[in-house]
Amino acid sequence: MSRQLKLAVGAVAFAMLGIATTLHAQLPSHLRDYELAAPRATGDIVAPMFNGWIANQDGSTTYIFGFANRNTTELVDIPLGPNNRIEPAQFDGVQPTHFPTYSRGGFVGIQERGVFAVTIPAEMKGTEVVWTLSHAGHSYSVPGRATSPAYEMSRAPAAFGSLSPAIRFELNGAESTHREGIYAPRITTAVGKPVNLSAYVQDRGDRAQYDVAQTYHLGTEWILHQGPALPDIEQASITGRERRNQSGDGGEGSFASPAPDGWTEVSTLATFPVPGDYVIRLRVDNFDAEDSQFDNQCCWSNAYVPVTVTP
Repeated sequence: MSRQLKLAVGAVAFAMLGIATTLHAQLPSHLRDYELAAPRATGDIVAPMFNGWIANQDGSTTYIFGFANRNTTELVDIPLGPNNRIEPAQFDGVQPTHFPTYSRGGFVGIQERGVFAVTIPAEMKGTEVVWTLSHAGHSYSVPGRATSPAYEMSRAPAAFGSLSPAIRFELNGAESTHREGIYAPRITTAVGKPVNLSAYVQDRGDRAQYDVAQTYHLGTEWILHQGPALPDIEQASITGRERRNQSGDGGEGSFASPAPDGWTEVSTLATFPVPGDYVIRLRVDNFDAEDSQFDNQCCWSNAYVPVTVTP
């Protein structure tokens, strides 16, 4: 390389370095460490996530949301309000206020997917729903919108016929078969007094044409969705595989007991440490099936239990 060429290359490199330094300096201070900064134990961000959208047969659109808590140990609580809001305001209030840490590995990693959903009526088609979270000096907003085919999801059967499980709080009551879920009648209890949380669940699928099991044991998890403090939940989580390895004829905690028409009752005991209003989310999955796993957004459903705790 000639001396002149070396000088020219050096001058260009020096100029580019100066430009990069200037651009970095122009960034707001709270953005300079992200997104390539390593996760922290505490004091890191909580990011809202848009998981996808579903075009419903009645012309409405369902937007599905989750979150990612980048902290490795800090369980973050962000009450509903300016730091945890959904716009338009008519859809505000269904989002979580409690954000646990996760480390699932694989594609999902620290994400918690399909925590809640918002359904836009047909007459509001095209409306964006924006979820904003502010924590540790950082504020992030994510829009839910039905514009990208890459984010379009379906309620149709999976590769071997699996569908999202069904959840009811009463055998003849309302039914949840997806992320938007249903709400149980409000329960009232007192601080320190265990209260029973229960629901009926059922595996669903269109598997007759496939050489697979026609029904599967379901996994269940009871999760704090909203509330002022973390409750003590007995056996909060049990997988379908764990349930399959049990006798299947009943048990304690959230183990199942038989119910009519293929429904299974699941239950647990929850004890709340401080008074206030809580919401517990029940997630029911059929991840024991070959075509169902958290990574590919299939197949699980949500249901929510409001609890008022008195002193």
